[in-house]
Amino acid sequence: MRSQRFLFVAILACFLVTIKSTPLSDISDSNESTSVDEKTQKRPDDDSEFDGFPFREDDDSLQDSSREMSVQDHNWDVLIFTQQWPVTTCYHWREENPDQECSLPQKKEFWTIHGIWPTKLHQMGPSFCNNSANFDPNKLNPIEDRLETFWPDLKGMDSTEWLWKHEWQKHGTCAMLVEELDNELKYFEQGLTWREEYIMSRILDASDIHPDSNNTVAAINNAIVKALGKNPSIHCLYDGKHGISYLSEIRICFSKSLELIDCDGIEQGDAVPVGVPGGTIITNCHIGSLVHYPSLVPPLQRKSHWKLPLVNVYKLLQFLMWFTL
Repeated sequence: MRSQRFLFVAILACFLVTIKSTPLSDISDSNESTSVDEKTQKRPDDDSEFDGFPFREDDDSLQDSSREMSVQDHNWDVLIFTQQWPVTTCYHWREENPDQECSLPQKKEFWTIHGIWPTKLHQMGPSFCNNSANFDPNKLNPIEDRLETFWPDLKGMDSTEWLWKHEWQKHGTCAMLVEELDNELKYFEQGLTWREEYIMSRILDASDIHPDSNNTVAAINNAIVKALGKNPSIHCLYDGKHGISYLSEIRICFSKSLELIDCDGIEQGDAVPVGVPGGTIITNCHIGSLVHYPSLVPPLQRKSHWKLPLVNVYKLLQFLMWFTL
């Protein structure tokens, strides 16, 4: 009877040690690269290890306050077209919450669309301009496959439709002021058109800026200006734990006639125009530091709690044998 009790206790102890010492699963380190799940995403707080989360345009508090405004000037000056580097976004989410899953596109060097945001010069917004323009996913059937590829939600297919609904209600309903974007299909199709015309990986590659490299913000800006002839807005996430800036988003701007223009004068959250020799760079990145353009989501920085070396397991079993004698 005593030996059976010892056997049971020993098996239970080994089982518990095995559970405690098993590390959390990594997100698959797929090769590359976009947005937000209403219920599960942990948003960065002011004391987050990551700084400069782009635009914070998906902040629920901003959505609510925008909806509550009874009178709002829905006019705007420019359209901000944002492409996102998904590897950086996934790394940020996972460091904020190790259990956060993220679905990266399979294709290498793949930038995806974050949004098209009508914006007033030197202001944020407008947003939620037409409450009667409800989102109808069926209207996107002709381009749904392309949207799933180029305008996906990194949290997976289950939340992608929520992302499209959010982008349409908050931004698309304001873009309706121009005929070329005055319905749901036109709005999303225009994003796909710009994504095909301004493939950011090719633009950077033409200036020898590739994933898994470190570059100055000036070099990134010069590469885009060289290709487009217009000033972009360049956004980074700063990992305060490891002292690394990661390339996160690149935004280019269009007029109401859908012509490419400089992004000068747009309000970009924490991005500011910085004077450099030869011009101005609009960015929230550290001008004096290198920016990392990651090719893979870096390994999860795990804590060592609950990991017991094998010798400790042996000592535990010896103790249990003595205890049950």
